[in-house]
Amino acid sequence: MKRYLIYGHNFCAVEHAYNSSYQILELTKKRRELVISKQENYTSQKAVFESLKNKKHLFLVLNNEQILSKNIPTAGISEDRLVKTAFPTIVLQDFYVEILKNDSTSFIAICRKDVIDTLIQEYAARGICVIDFSLGNLAVKNVQSYLQESQISTSNACIILENNKIETIEIKTPLQEIYQINGLDVSNKYVLSFAGILSYYSNELHTNSSTLKKRLTNIYKQQRFFALGLKYSLGFLFIALLINFLVFNSYQRKVSELQTEVSINETYKIQLKGLQEIVAKKEKMVESMTSASNSRVIWYVDEISKTVPSSLYLDEIKYQPLAKPINEEKPIRFKNNEISVKGISRNDEDLIAWKSSLEKRTWVEKISFTNYGKGKTRRTSFDFIIHIKKIQ
Repeated sequence: MKRYLIYGHNFCAVEHAYNSSYQILELTKKRRELVISKQENYTSQKAVFESLKNKKHLFLVLNNEQILSKNIPTAGISEDRLVKTAFPTIVLQDFYVEILKNDSTSFIAICRKDVIDTLIQEYAARGICVIDFSLGNLAVKNVQSYLQESQISTSNACIILENNKIETIEIKTPLQEIYQINGLDVSNKYVLSFAGILSYYSNELHTNSSTLKKRLTNIYKQQRFFALGLKYSLGFLFIALLINFLVFNSYQRKVSELQTEVSINETYKIQLKGLQEIVAKKEKMVESMTSASNSRVIWYVDEISKTVPSSLYLDEIKYQPLAKPINEEKPIRFKNNEISVKGISRNDEDLIAWKSSLEKRTWVEKISFTNYGKGKTRRTSFDFIIHIKKIQ
């Protein structure tokens, strides 16, 4: 998990070899094992940068004309004395040094610091961190334990091993060979790149310049953790905003539903209020009619009934009859201040006289016949309206 957080699933190394040759090797971790995902050879550094434009980190192998290499007897002396013995005229502070020792021989490779620093800056300018670097062929020590051969070829050297220890490094153009390294087919051109990947995959970065190593590693880790922190922060922020949006959308939908219900209820309320007003008017009308029937209507009927001649038969007396037949879609209308009288007369003279008598009443304005006709017998049907004077 720690390795994944720092490096991810992809591991890359680039060898700057002789004659402007560049070998790129990329391994990808799949199902707990490394597989080769890229093996490419280029003849220009620009092409290398183009191929690596999406990479974030790599191991650099500098194995070209900028490297000076020597091997001298170890003889139990310190590394500083080894370098001075091998290169007595150099200013040690101006060079990066890498040393590989066995029991009898020390292999020393050096390169000017400005060359290495410039390469690191060029990669950094393209967003690629150089995790560590190796000089010459000395990175081969990381793969020698995986090979059973007594001779290992790299891109520009043949390395002789005895008892699994490096005895000789001879610079020459070797024949092309394929090595089986832990189940992977690796060409000799990519052996050093493979060794570089193993060094930082297994967290065994081996540059002797420990100060530079720590600085390169810290720079990359800071950038990596900043990028991860930013990505996860943005992811968390996005998820939080998404949850907030979903919750807000849910509440907004509920509010919209409630607003719709409120609007519908308001409409129902207005309709109910209108119906209540209609009912109130009808109740008032009924109360008015009831009130009238309890007082004046009875008096009117009594006044009419007590003056009816014996030759007349009354069928119907209606106070304030309907103006029109009842229609469910229209309001009920009454003929105000009117009394409808229907009946049968056996004596027309008595009917006319009774009509004249009623017209003389102080409360009667006029009487108008709406129907008057003789039947097949001597009886005559009549229907008239008594118009009542309005009370001031």
